[in-house]
Amino acid sequence: MSKRLLLISSNSSDRGGGERYLIYLTQGLHQIGWDVYVLLSNLSYMDNWAKELIAQGATVYRQNLLGLKHRPLRFLQSITDTKQQREVAKICQDIAPDAILVNQQYDEDGLDYLAGALMANVAPVGGVIHLPMTANKAQRPLGNLRGRLLKWWYKKHSYSLILVSKGCQKEWENYYNYPCSIQVVHHGCSFPNLESFYPTTLNDWKDSLPIIGFSGQFVFQKNLQLLIDAWLWTIKKGIKSKLLLIGDGPERNNIENQLRQYAPENTWYITGWLEHPEAYLSMLDIYVMTSHFEGLPLALIEVVGRAIPAVVTNFNGASDVLDHASWVKIAPSPSPESVGQTLIESINQLSYLKQQANNGYQNFQKYFSLDRMANETLKALGLA
Repeated sequence: MSKRLLLISSNSSDRGGGERYLIYLTQGLHQIGWDVYVLLSNLSYMDNWAKELIAQGATVYRQNLLGLKHRPLRFLQSITDTKQQREVAKICQDIAPDAILVNQQYDEDGLDYLAGALMANVAPVGGVIHLPMTANKAQRPLGNLRGRLLKWWYKKHSYSLILVSKGCQKEWENYYNYPCSIQVVHHGCSFPNLESFYPTTLNDWKDSLPIIGFSGQFVFQKNLQLLIDAWLWTIKKGIKSKLLLIGDGPERNNIENQLRQYAPENTWYITGWLEHPEAYLSMLDIYVMTSHFEGLPLALIEVVGRAIPAVVTNFNGASDVLDHASWVKIAPSPSPESVGQTLIESINQLSYLKQQANNGYQNFQKYFSLDRMANETLKALGLA
């Protein structure tokens, strides 16, 4: 009989890498012979994730669970919601898995799910934190009080903690004195082959100018303003290129207004939201990510693993990717001039960087593989 892992979602978003992590981990666990059970909220925005997980062979349980986004008092309600904790505990007992893993997202998230899993007392419990969010906690509303309560909670609840990058581990350990096992487990991805794709609206882009791009949500975290400012700075320096932004989000109107005002005509394009944004990635010569904060962005791994050079700021996870990919460059500082200069260097070295990528992407894919992630996750839970 196959062993079983129960994954508990943070139920935080209908989009984004945090929940997509569960898809990849499910694939990896199946590759090494484990059965996967997943506990999701029955709220409608989680329906697509449920469909995707079922398509990957997971057994999905839907329950009337509240995520952090629906709690006005945030984690304070989570740690006092004993009713939901007991519901989670009962599901864990009914499934009786060999291990339980809560996809926490960040340090204030999923505390009720963790408490319930520990209360069940049926299997080893672990939590995955993608974004510690501790570096600037003191500057947030009631930050010092929140920090004291969280430190108290973590000392009272012992479980195996998984962080997704070296930077995340450093940020966590600078804030918390956590008494239990802490392991870094890098993500794994699938890397399906992509055919070259040019939408008919961009047929005239098939010229010699390099295409700079980004794929993801247009939200504050991604700091696309810095990307735009850096790209416009390169144009002022006489470097010609085109900008392709794959995605959509609340920052789109501001981005479009700035590009219409300052960018040369017919040098930029925004796709809007796409069901399969990866179809456009083959167009990119250089991928740029200038986020305010990250953990280990799946989007960056997926792009770099397809032999596309990248320019990034020094967020958590950037150096972890650079360790395995010489075709990635980290800008020295998060300023338009620094990112712009790094982008110019990459454009000038583009042939060399593409050769490095073509020579190294298979080893990169081998390291950031699904089975490696699954095996290291089980090891972090004490099961391998």
